[in-house]
Amino acid sequence: MRNLKLLRTLEFRDIQAPGKPQCFSLRGEQGTVLIGSEHGLVEVDAVTREVKNEIPLVAEGFLPEDGSGCIVGIQDLLDHESVCVATASGDVILCNLSTHQLECVGSVASGISVMSWSPDQELVLLATGQQTLIMMTKDFEPIMEQQIHQDDFGESKYSFV
Repeated sequence: MRNLKLLRTLEFRDIQAPGKPQCFSLRGEQGTVLIGSEHGLVEVDAVTREVKNEIPLVAEGFLPEDGSGCIVGIQDLLDHESVCVATASGDVILCNLSTHQLECVGSVASGISVMSWSPDQELVLLATGQQTLIMMTKDFEPIMEQQIHQDDFGESKYSFV
């Protein structure tokens, strides 16, 4: 960890955007920050601190109007030229920030707790509300689904080493 070095800190207190920040993602090539709230996505220029894009997910029905919605993950996808958004209600959405087109690429009935992408953006892992892990390819093809808590594990089961 000794090779980590703080380059700079930014404070975004005066941004005129609806909602409270729930999660964020950096868009390194564009020099912007994506901020997710209970209303949708906001893209903010890190230097000028101006809002470059605003994607309302409430208007499209992906988040509830009462403000109880939650974005649990955001990831900028260079291959898709889009941003992947996961909501607590279980939707996985691709947002094209240049055209503002939204596409629901999958839905999990029990909801999503966490979304995490591999560093090379080839795999995505979702933790669901039913305590399962779903691994998918970058094209959202399921690879595996596994319970987080195994029932067939313990003293009564054989272990092979």
